Amino acid sequence: MGKQFHDHDHLDRPQLESNGTRISRRKLIASLGTVGLASMAVSAGVYSQSVSESVYGPPDAPDSPNNKRPAVSTTIAALRAESRPLHSDLFYVTDPKREGFFVHDPNDQITADNNGTVLVTASGARLKRIVEGNTVSATWFGAIGDGTHDDTSALQAALNEAVNRSYTIVTIPSGTYKLTQELFLVKNTSVVMEQKTELLRSHGNNIFRNYRTSDVFNGYEGNGNITIENGILNCNALQYPHIASGMAFAHAECVTLRNVTIKDLPSGHAVELTAMKNVTFDRCSFLGFSHDGSKYYSEAIQIETATQAGFIGYSKDHTTTRDVTVQNCYFGNSSTPGMVPWPCGIGAHGSSYNGYYDRILVVNNTFDGSSYWSIRPFKWTNSVITGNVMNNVSGGIFVTMPAPGSESTKDVNGVVQPTQPASSVVIADNIINTASNTGIYVEGQISVNIHKIIVTGNIIHKTGGHAVNIKACNNGIIADNMIEISSKNGFIVADCSNTVFSGNIVRDVTFYGFNVSGSCKMLTIENNKITNASQTGNNVYDGIMLTGTGSDLRIIHNVIRTDLGKARPRYGLNIHRTNEKVVRYGNDLRCDAVSGALSDLSPAPVTSQEDLLS
Repeated sequence: MGKQFHDHDHLDRPQLESNGTRISRRKLIASLGTVGLASMAVSAGVYSQSVSESVYGPPDAPDSPNNKRPAVSTTIAALRAESRPLHSDLFYVTDPKREGFFVHDPNDQITADNNGTVLVTASGARLKRIVEGNTVSATWFGAIGDGTHDDTSALQAALNEAVNRSYTIVTIPSGTYKLTQELFLVKNTSVVMEQKTELLRSHGNNIFRNYRTSDVFNGYEGNGNITIENGILNCNALQYPHIASGMAFAHAECVTLRNVTIKDLPSGHAVELTAMKNVTFDRCSFLGFSHDGSKYYSEAIQIETATQAGFIGYSKDHTTTRDVTVQNCYFGNSSTPGMVPWPCGIGAHGSSYNGYYDRILVVNNTFDGSSYWSIRPFKWTNSVITGNVMNNVSGGIFVTMPAPGSESTKDVNGVVQPTQPASSVVIADNIINTASNTGIYVEGQISVNIHKIIVTGNIIHKTGGHAVNIKACNNGIIADNMIEISSKNGFIVADCSNTVFSGNIVRDVTFYGFNVSGSCKMLTIENNKITNASQTGNNVYDGIMLTGTGSDLRIIHNVIRTDLGKARPRYGLNIHRTNEKVVRYGNDLRCDAVSGALSDLSPAPVTSQEDLLS
């Protein structure tokens, strides 16, 4: 293949020659720069008949061929129609939105015409566009953006520039670009759109994909180092309801989406991440979802492992997705009739043995109207969920792990292995404002607990389920949360060990302030304040109730109160006889309970603050 002309080619920078002869292309470009070239192109006369006349002068000109004219103004059509050998090697194309300088590459006889950076004349000459800063525009390749013209080929041609460059920035101006096929991204590509640029899906597949169905990548070796900025990806679910995703990325690393809107998805995911690493979403919007009810769990951002069940379906090496940051994004509905908010903002619902979703950060996002869980950490590790706001959702945050014997416990050979837990997850300083189900739910397995969980500083207002449900958790801190108005329990705790509930404020709950059951061990409930438990009616539920077969339980310095005119609890603190090694002291149980402030039937509870030595 002939030599490609790149903007990073080294150019000589001599002084302009003063003897009236034409200087070389390289000397001209180096001496004048872009502004000078543009001025020269405008000043160069454009003859009315053909490129030949523009290059050589009018047929009767006494000094033809005109070798004194270094830059020739012309059109793409005129260049392509030229059947005579070119006696100039620098041209300025004047087609609207496709303007630019082209140089003749006499050494290239095979590169195909791509309608944007390479033009081929009728005589077979190859003209190469001078590209500055590795930045190409989709309009150079004929993209129109009027919403009716098929712009697929033009946009794909622009994206294909990355194949021959170290890095390519593809700009797409404002407009609506109709797509009849999905667009393929290769590595080292940046797509920069304007705020009102809209890519309109008019087919049954995704809008963007970083692999072809014939590709087989392993690990993170695929097409990465991709950035998409600004613009609207309209998946057009009502017109094209076939299940699809806005974008599908697999087996790669370093992908960033910044200030991108993805709207009106038909049943799939806004972004599918299969075996991806180092992915960032910043200030993106995920608007509008359409489904028949079967995709009630569908995530806007799905993180996935490369398994048989994974989206890619080709390289099943069990590479997992990790190092994902979702920050300052919005998840909700669009204004399109028939759309609903996303069921789930970000999460996963499958994994594999030894496949952990590690270092997932969900920070400062807003979720409106989620009909499943706003955030669903499934087998996440070393992850942080903080500063998010969830309004009028079904459930807030659901931390879970594979069930024993499930598909997500199989290894790369398809053999079921012991289930593995989520661990080291921080849920801090989130606001859940009205949830029809549970606010925060951490669900481990009795056989293998979720461990190292911190739930702190969250505000949970008005839940139809439990405010906080902690099940089968080992080594947890649940502290300084504020709960107000729950249709069930403030806290429900089951089968937890080495876990501390401290400094929480619970107010106006229908059932118990704390409902502790199962086989809890080394559990501490201290310095919590519970006001108005048992709002279902008088003498029904307790401020704090411990059933089950707990051991080594510390109930210390809690305050239980009932406001005037509110339903009164049965007991302030109620401990069943099946619990043992209870340490209880310093609790203020003056809550006007109907049956009594305290009922402790546990054997030999310790009720003093003296040191326990035996």
